[in-house]
Amino acid sequence: MNEIIKEMLKRRSIRRFQDKQLDEETLQQILTAGLHAPSAGNNQRSFIVVCQDREINERLGRLSRAILYKDGNPAKITQSISTEQPSIRDDLTILNGFYDAPTVLTIFSPKMQYTREDAAMIAENILLAAHFVGVGACYVGRTEEVFATEYGQMLREKWGVEKDYVAVGNVLLGYCEGPSPKDKPRKDGRILRV
Repeated sequence: MNEIIKEMLKRRSIRRFQDKQLDEETLQQILTAGLHAPSAGNNQRSFIVVCQDREINERLGRLSRAILYKDGNPAKITQSISTEQPSIRDDLTILNGFYDAPTVLTIFSPKMQYTREDAAMIAENILLAAHFVGVGACYVGRTEEVFATEYGQMLREKWGVEKDYVAVGNVLLGYCEGPSPKDKPRKDGRILRV
């Protein structure tokens, strides 16, 4: 098997981070990979906000967790994500849905056709690039809802994000603390040849 593909198969979502910020050169490599993602018609209109402010990231992470549980009791959610790198679904004592990641990226895309697809391409490039350079990463959804809150709207304005852009997703970055999650078997029947 191709060495790059072998390495891709080792990528895991990391949710426990060291209290250590990424060095600038490593971060720039990851961001550059994100900006080289495909976009519909090569429009390149999506952009990434890099936030390394601990207070902002924690507040956004708490909002993200609250939004996950807004419609029900978190104790009723029984899906196990990871024992090595637990999610807020696995461990109800985790109050920050951004897991204290030192760097949080928010991907904004224009409200137009293929908005989510363009942002997903950026996120995947970032996740793979982070893995390739030894940085832990995790994708978190609920971003549009977080940035629809009063605090999220205030940040959008502070950051100069135009109203016709939607916050599509977050990617958390940092150096892994603890063991990486074990490989989970792939489900059968997910490829249909016609």
